[in-house]
Order: sequence, then C-alpha cells, then structure tokens
Amino acid sequence: MSARSMHALLLKPVLAGAFILLLAGCAAYGSSNARALLGQDYQQMTNAELTAYEQKLSEEIALSGSGAGNTSIGFGLGSWGSDLGVGLGVNQNLGGGNGGAPIELRDRREAVRVEMRKRGLLPPVQSGK
Repeated sequence: MSARSMHALLLKPVLAGAFILLLAGCAAYGSSNARALLGQDYQQMTNAELTAYEQKLSEEIALSGSGAGNTSIGFGLGSWGSDLGVGLGVNQNLGGGNGGAPIELRDRREAVRVEMRKRGLLPPVQSGK
C-alpha cells in the first residue's frame, strides 16, 4: 500500500468524525438554549425584560420547529479485504423529539403572554364572533 493511499484511508474517517462533532455541537446548542429560557422566572421580570423574553421564546420555537433539534446522525466504517467503506446516515424525527422542548416552549410563551396581558402589555384576547 502506498503512502498516498494510506493517507487517504486515514483522512476520510477523521474528516467525517470532525463533521459529526460539529453537527452534534450545533444541535446541543439549541437544546441548551431552550433549557436556559425555560429556567428563567418571567414573573419577576420588568415589562421590558418580559417583552424581550417573549420574543426569545418565539425565536427558539421557530428554530426548534425547523427540525434542527430533531436530527440524529450515524457514522460507520467497514472493510472487506483491502476495501474500506464509510457510511453516513441522517435521520430526522417528525414531531415529539427534542425532549418535548418545543411544547414546553409554547406553553411557557402562552403563560408569558397571559402575564403580559395582566400587565397591559398586550391587548385582551377577543372572543371569536
């Protein structure tokens, strides 16, 4: 086996592994951001903080709805004789994933909007007539 083919043999798994770690880091960032948002006490916030908090919740809901947090990645290596195979698989769940964070975020946003209505920051809900 030549030095060039040995280099190519070792480089592919290393690059694929680095790519997977990068994607996993991006997915973990989104879920930790949701946890940080849910950990805040909105009832103790000022009116300006509450308005900004509601906007951050809406942005996080939009991000979680894009499917970024519901994606898993698989990586595999295999060999048969002198041949090497590399596999990369991506799976996206359609709902219910991400530990329920999108549902919790929506529930929190609704509670925040109720608080904003109590403080007069939002108009009261109109009954559908």
